[in-house]
Amino acid sequence: MPGIAPSGSDASAVYLDGAGRVMDMNAVNESDTPRQAVTLGCTPVSGRDNPHRSSTGVAAFGHGWWEKGNCSNDRAKVFNCLYEWYTDNTWRQQACSETKTLKPGGGSTQRTTARRDCRDTQRTSWRNHVDVYAIGEIDSGEKPMNQAEMDC
Repeated sequence: MPGIAPSGSDASAVYLDGAGRVMDMNAVNESDTPRQAVTLGCTPVSGRDNPHRSSTGVAAFGHGWWEKGNCSNDRAKVFNCLYEWYTDNTWRQQACSETKTLKPGGGSTQRTTARRDCRDTQRTSWRNHVDVYAIGEIDSGEKPMNQAEMDC
């Protein structure tokens, strides 16, 4: 059952993909195009907003974008996914954006969007995780996230 994530749940919670399989959130997920080893130690900045309801209130949204950090390329493959907290101590994947090749900076044309229709107006915890792969560079594999509670 969806609910509010208790404090301290990060240490024990399990992530499940859309099919209910356990995910390793520390694993590096390769994009659909292999990365070439050009630069070591590139750290892009993964941009993301808090999960939020749409202006019409009928869907949960999260956006992803990137900033160059110390990467030299001006393009990256970016995608983001929304996860909802369930009272069985799981974060369940509810929606993922398509993977887009983006310039750094964000804005309405340089971002990805994950969207999930609301089932009801029960208050639950949501997370928006973003993955960035700097094209042509070896980059860090973290999947930073923002968490928020909303009536969706």
